[in-house]
Order: sequence, then structure tokens, then C-alpha cells
Amino acid sequence: MSLHPQAAQFLADWNRLDLPPLETTPVKKLREMTAAALQLAACPSLADVQDHKIVRDDGSELLVRAYRPFGDGPYPVCLYFHGGGWVLNSIDTHDDLVRRLTAESGCVFVSVEYRLSPEHKYPAALEDGWATLQWVNAQAEKLQVDPSRLAVVGDSAGANLAAALCLLARDRKGPEITFQVLAYPVIDSDFTRPSYVENAEGYFLTLEQMKWFWAQYVSTPEQMTEPYAAPIRAESLAGLPPAFIITAEYDPLRDEGEAYADALFTAEIPVSLHRYPGMIHAFLRRVDQFDAATSAIYEIGYSLKKWLS
Repeated sequence: MSLHPQAAQFLADWNRLDLPPLETTPVKKLREMTAAALQLAACPSLADVQDHKIVRDDGSELLVRAYRPFGDGPYPVCLYFHGGGWVLNSIDTHDDLVRRLTAESGCVFVSVEYRLSPEHKYPAALEDGWATLQWVNAQAEKLQVDPSRLAVVGDSAGANLAAALCLLARDRKGPEITFQVLAYPVIDSDFTRPSYVENAEGYFLTLEQMKWFWAQYVSTPEQMTEPYAAPIRAESLAGLPPAFIITAEYDPLRDEGEAYADALFTAEIPVSLHRYPGMIHAFLRRVDQFDAATSAIYEIGYSLKKWLS
């Protein structure tokens, strides 16, 4: 279908800001702009929200934020990885989204403040995911969660980390992940797919931005084809958890997300896919601007209830 009127209005408003190209702006400035533009929508109330610190092997601390819904535990639990090209955003920028997902799903959500690039190159962010997975498993009683009902959820580059963590947990023999939700995931490093050509510019996320994000994330071009960086390139997808994948029609990442759904299906992994027609990248975070965001949050909550019940 054509571009949704709400997406067209968002893009018109965005273009009027006349921002410099992301890929030519210093990272520090980009992060300042992201923080300054933070506008959190009103959210449903929750039983509890607490920050925790995980101590890495080198003694440094990893911040995570645990969101608990109303009701009685032990709850299913979801690790959440925010998007931002591995370079931008934080648990604060995605706080309202995670609150909504917690309320909709009835799961405890643990949002991960993983290390960002280019200061911390691949696979630092993924290893932070691994550390969080182990921590949740060890702290299950304190968190009032059931580690046998554990999912990973992420958007964009966060969905890349969620998908890669499923591979890592499989290859390292657990802790086991029950389900994965990937919203418009970065799942490959192939910029020649049709959606990259069709949506190269003009739809919020651009081809040049994605090339820049990848250059910040990896240390060498060869790393872009490693399975833990580009999960679709894994030799085998056997043994991975079932998946729910969301894509957007006017998104450069559309085709790789849908190709990953096909690859999981071929590997006999239960998978469902929903392409949101007329939508652009990152629509999920903007419930005040896109009706589709509310629908997608409901769908994610439903799928988590289904697979983690």
C-alpha cells in the first residue's frame, strides 16, 4: 500500500527539523540530540520498577532495569534490548515502550543498558546480553520470575542482539531461551536487498545511515558476516526458539527480517511474521503518532502470553 498518512505526517514534521545527516554528525552530539528530544508518553502503572547492577568479569558494572506487572509471581521474564544502531539510545529512551510491553504481556521485563559503539565494539553489547541472561537465571527467585519461561525482545539493532543471543545461548548450552520477538531487526549486512534499494532514503532510516551504523559496530568488514553479528548467516538455525517478527513496509530492513522468518521456517522453527503496511522503521516506539504502534504492542503481548503461559 502507499505510505500511511500518519507516517507521511511524521516524515513531513521530521524533515522540517532540517537536521544534519546522522552519518556526518559526531556521536556525542547525536546522543545529546537524542536525549534532548526524549518525550515519553503517558504509560500504564506497574507494580514495581527497579534498577539493578550486574558486575562484569572485569569489575565494571552493567545497569539493567526490571519492570514488574501487577499480579502474583513467579512471572515469565523477558530481556529487552533497545534499538539505536548499537550507537544511540538507552533504557531511558525506551522506558515508556517497555512499560507498555510489561503491562500488556504480564511478564517481568529486564531492559539492558548494554555498552554502545564505537567506544565498545562488537561483541561487547552481545556479551552484556549474555551476562544479563545468566544474571536473570541466577536471580530468578529474587526477581520473582520463572527462568524456564524466558524470552528475548528487541527492536532494530536491539533485535539483532536478541537474535544473536539466541544463537549464543544455543551454542554455549544455555540458559535456555523460550521465545524471541524481533521488531524490524538488523539481521544481515547485505545492502543490496530490494528493500534497501526501494527505501534507501526518505523514510526516516536510510541506506547510508545503516552503512554508518555497521561501521561503528564492527572492527573489521569481515566481522559483518559473522553469525553473531548477522544471525541469518549462521551455518544452522536448528535449535533456536520460536519467533515473532515484525517488519515495516517502508523500511530498508524489511527484507532481511522477512528472509530471517523464511530461514527459521525452513529450519522447522515455529515463526510468525507481520509486515505492517505503510509503516516506517521505529514506528513501535511512537504510540502518540502511530496507531500501528498500539496494535504491535498488543500483538507482542499476545505472542508472549501464548508462548510463555
